[in-house]
Amino acid sequence: MQAKKIKFNDAISETLFINLYFRALDNDEPEPILGDPFSRPVMQRIDYDFAKFKGGKFSKTGTVIRARFFDDEILDFARKNAGEKLVVVQVGAGLDTRPLRLEKQLPGALFYDLDLPDVIDLRGELVPKSALNFSLKASMFETAWMDELRARHEGAKFIFVLEGVAMYFSEPEISAFMRNLAQRFSGVVMLDLLSRFAASIEPKKHDVLRYIANPPKFKLGIDDERSLEAWDERIKLLKTGVMMDIRPEKWCLAAKIFRIFSKIKNSCKMCVYGLNLS
Repeated sequence: MQAKKIKFNDAISETLFINLYFRALDNDEPEPILGDPFSRPVMQRIDYDFAKFKGGKFSKTGTVIRARFFDDEILDFARKNAGEKLVVVQVGAGLDTRPLRLEKQLPGALFYDLDLPDVIDLRGELVPKSALNFSLKASMFETAWMDELRARHEGAKFIFVLEGVAMYFSEPEISAFMRNLAQRFSGVVMLDLLSRFAASIEPKKHDVLRYIANPPKFKLGIDDERSLEAWDERIKLLKTGVMMDIRPEKWCLAAKIFRIFSKIKNSCKMCVYGLNLS
């Protein structure tokens, strides 16, 4: 198959390729953190200079730690809710391969990939679908797709995953999104949050964003992850993972030194929030 040359626009950004590349690199390691054999075949279908991201050692480790954290939390939620109908919604799915990674461990679970139409079309060309994997072409901030899912899967437990997504939107946008979910669903929302310090970093100083044209700026910085509970009484923080505290032996030397400083160590957290859970 001839590698596809990608035409970038407002929906399709080079940021789609960063996580894909780092998952593929991780899988080449003798002892990978995530272990994703599906990303490299997708990468090989794309005509793109992925190697320019190779120096992003911070982002590479953080990307796969984050993906593994969310995979593990999804599996843990499924174990705790055995016998329930389970629906996993990847919000801002991009080129993620989670349905392929988890389908054997979650038999019967439904996976929905939500993203803008151009991204879903590209995903359809590049990423194989697992058996119970469906697509939703919509903005995450619309509510029609939420109403559709609630009606289609009445009584199900929902898992919404925003992986590398929330920081690109404002607090009013993300808080409205979370409230809209809380009004409709029972389950969990998993997302990663940057601190205000990390969100203030200009893209030109970021270890991988500096290499792409027109990089997006971070808009959301949250220092206290419990503050999201104030957005709606139905939202409750269940778990926090400090990225740089996980797999410390896998981080580069610079990261091991910098993590001494709490401002840097706490710059990124993965969080799990309950929605309408008793």
